Amino acid sequence: MTPSRHAVRTLLPTLLLLASAVVVVVVVYWGRREMEFQRTRLSVNEAASRLADPMGPGSILARLSHAQRDLAAFVQPSVVHIESIRRGRSDDDDATFSTGSGWIWDDAGHVVTAWHVVRDADTIDVQLHDGSRRRGEIAAFDPLTDIAVVNIEPIRTIAATRSVAGGVQQGDLVFAFGSPLDFRFSVTGGVVSGLGRDVSGATGTRGQAYENFIQIDAPINPGSSGGPVTDHLGHVIGMSTAIASDPTNRHIDDRFTGVALAISLDMINSIVPQLLDDGRIHRGYLGVAILDTDQPARSMLGMVGGLGGAIVTSINPTSELAKAGLQPGDILWQVGDTHVTVDTLNDLLAGGNTAVHASHIFGDDPFDPRVLNCSTSAADIVATSLDTPLYKLLEPSDAPAAGVFITTPTPGGPADKAGLLRGDVIVSINGRSTRSVDQLRAIVSSCIPGTTIDARVWRPDDALTGGHFLNISATLIDRQSQ
Repeated sequence: MTPSRHAVRTLLPTLLLLASAVVVVVVVYWGRREMEFQRTRLSVNEAASRLADPMGPGSILARLSHAQRDLAAFVQPSVVHIESIRRGRSDDDDATFSTGSGWIWDDAGHVVTAWHVVRDADTIDVQLHDGSRRRGEIAAFDPLTDIAVVNIEPIRTIAATRSVAGGVQQGDLVFAFGSPLDFRFSVTGGVVSGLGRDVSGATGTRGQAYENFIQIDAPINPGSSGGPVTDHLGHVIGMSTAIASDPTNRHIDDRFTGVALAISLDMINSIVPQLLDDGRIHRGYLGVAILDTDQPARSMLGMVGGLGGAIVTSINPTSELAKAGLQPGDILWQVGDTHVTVDTLNDLLAGGNTAVHASHIFGDDPFDPRVLNCSTSAADIVATSLDTPLYKLLEPSDAPAAGVFITTPTPGGPADKAGLLRGDVIVSINGRSTRSVDQLRAIVSSCIPGTTIDARVWRPDDALTGGHFLNISATLIDRQSQ
């Protein structure tokens, strides 16, 4: 037998074994794939069966789908599409067209929309859900809240149902109706992302003066403005007005970015009846000068800059300064003949008998300091700059994390008569959070003059070592009388 035949006979069993192993691997692999496929097929069939079962989990989705279908059918007849035409101011100027949305307020033919949708319009065309068109005329408007009322012929119109519930909450389901990008009579859904938003015109809101927006994530786009935002029952809880955008990125256009803003129904319910009845707005007036708590302490003194001064945040109670009457919250203006700054304070308080000029930050006249004659020492006090934010100044007193700081109650005004003081922090009005100046202004201005409001207030003690909450009621007067 030749060596080559011997080698083949020796290798043949090995090759047959390897071939058998390959066949087994292939069979097992394809068998496993077939088993997985059959399991998938079975899973699909079982899921389809459960979804189709009237008593199965699919019935939940079916009910949700039917509910949303009913909601759209309930709301859409009260939604309108608005086209505004502005003629050129000269023969050479072309007319401009813009579109928006609105909703029928009542059976008298009043349509509520955003003021910027119809501003400066020479012709307003209103399309109803059935495709019919009506000529619209501006009845009244309030630019400060971006609310307008347009009159149409009140024939075969269905008014929207407004919510009478206690108010929306974060996480509530919401639905936005309108004509985004001219896709008319659309509906989108989402949730309430936040409440009491104020954006100061930096994100496309055209700088409304009274901002207390509902933030929603239901997609809206240009053309949605003026459309109703409803709850899960189809009851109006607000009106689309703006899309928030990143003001630092000029390359982003005004398309939806996940943050949409709606004017609250509370504001609309206050403004629209006044527009219809009187043609102008009577805004509630509390009579306070106020600041956001992230503003520097010098702001409450009416200072832009230039003057020195340092605020005492803590003091050794056994020191000569404390015995002379200095306390936390006092502003050090002058030591001896030298004006104080935080940087020079240690050198000025080097010891010895001297005159310290100080006033309290919550005093009636911080620029009329009292003079303390005593021995001084830099080790006895800790002080901070007048550029320190107010919330930082109040932190050691366990002040609330959010609120609006009163710098001056107007003498004889509602706040003054009710007992509100300089230094008070208003945290809520009628149970609604006041986290910013714009939010407080919006809440107060939406109340009719003569309304009594209940303010929840935190008041620091004189030494800024603590504070306490109290409830204060004040009767608003007409802002226009001021």
